[in-house]
Amino acid sequence: MPGRYRVRMPDAVLLTYTQTRQGAANAAPQVLPDARIDWRSDGDRYALTVDGVLGRLSSRGASGDAGVRPRSAAEERDGATLETEFADGEVHFRASGRSLPDSTGSQDRASLLMQLAGIGLGEPDQIQGQMPGQGTLDVVVAGSRDAAIERFTVVGIETLATPLGALEAWHLAQQAAPGQARLEVWLAPARGWLPVQLRLTGSDGSAATQTIRAIAPQPAAVPADPPPA
Repeated sequence: MPGRYRVRMPDAVLLTYTQTRQGAANAAPQVLPDARIDWRSDGDRYALTVDGVLGRLSSRGASGDAGVRPRSAAEERDGATLETEFADGEVHFRASGRSLPDSTGSQDRASLLMQLAGIGLGEPDQIQGQMPGQGTLDVVVAGSRDAAIERFTVVGIETLATPLGALEAWHLAQQAAPGQARLEVWLAPARGWLPVQLRLTGSDGSAATQTIRAIAPQPAAVPADPPPA
C-alpha cells in the first residue's frame, strides 16, 4: 500500500524549462518550445497547470492531512479534454465512466509533482534518508481512465547542469514494466525541493527532457474556478 508522508505545500511559483526530445535512434536532440509548471497556492487551496513532457495537464484542490489534495484534474489529449474528479471518497473518471475508491495521499498526474516536492519540504529525510537505489516512495496516481500505485526509486543525489548553474538534485525514477513509459524527476533541496528536471522515456526508447531555466515567485492568490462548460 502507498505510504503516508509528512508534506508541506510548496510556495506559489512559476517554473520555466528548456525542453528537448531525443529519438530512439541516436538522432540529434530536437529542441522544443519551453515547458512550464505554474503553481498557485495560498497554503490552503491550489491551482496548477503543467505544459511539458507530461503533456498539458491541470489540477485544482486544497491541502489535506496527507499533503496535496486534488479535487479535479484534466489533461488534453488528441484535441479532447479528459477530466477526473475526486469527491465523496471516490475518484470519478469521466472518460471511462468508472469510479474507484479514493486513497490516502492520492494524486493526479500533475499534482504528483508538487506532492513529491512537498514530501521533501515536509521532512527531507523521507527522501535523502533513504538508501540510494533501494529506498522508494509510493503514491496512488489517477490518470484520465484509471488509478494505480506508482513506485519511485530514490536513485540518489546528482549534479545537474542547468541554465541556472549546477544544481544538486535528488533523482527519483518511476518503476515501470518493460514496454511502458517511465517518468524520472529531479528535486533540488536548495530550490525548495522543486522539480528542476523531468524526463519521460517512451515505450519506444525515445526520451523527452525538460530542464529548469527560470524560477519566479507567483502571487499566492488562487485563481477562481473557471465557469462550467
